[in-house]
Amino acid sequence: MSEEKSDRLILKVVKSNFFMPQTQWELEPGEYIIGRYPTNDIVIPDPYVSRRHARIFYRDGEWYIEDLDSTNGTIVGNEDIKGKGAVKLEEGTEIVVGLTILSVSKSKEERESE
Repeated sequence: MSEEKSDRLILKVVKSNFFMPQTQWELEPGEYIIGRYPTNDIVIPDPYVSRRHARIFYRDGEWYIEDLDSTNGTIVGNEDIKGKGAVKLEEGTEIVVGLTILSVSKSKEERESE
């Protein structure tokens, strides 16, 4: 009996002072760059966000975030992770990039109609 599940990550804007047409991203396992530059995977039009601010990636069944030497750092669960390497993302974690707050939730599609 195999358990069908998807390890998608949902990244949602909780608070931002800047107009953002997209306020939620559903990420498939992979690697994504967050920043204010329009070529990034997740674009945050916040002047306090670096062009290439942070990297979110999936490895060994877990999601991680790593600051990419941003000017203002990346706060994960009240801790600045700049220079600390990859940090595991947990359900409900808040990420602060610039003046924008994002929340993390994991999409586990385990429930099928019984």
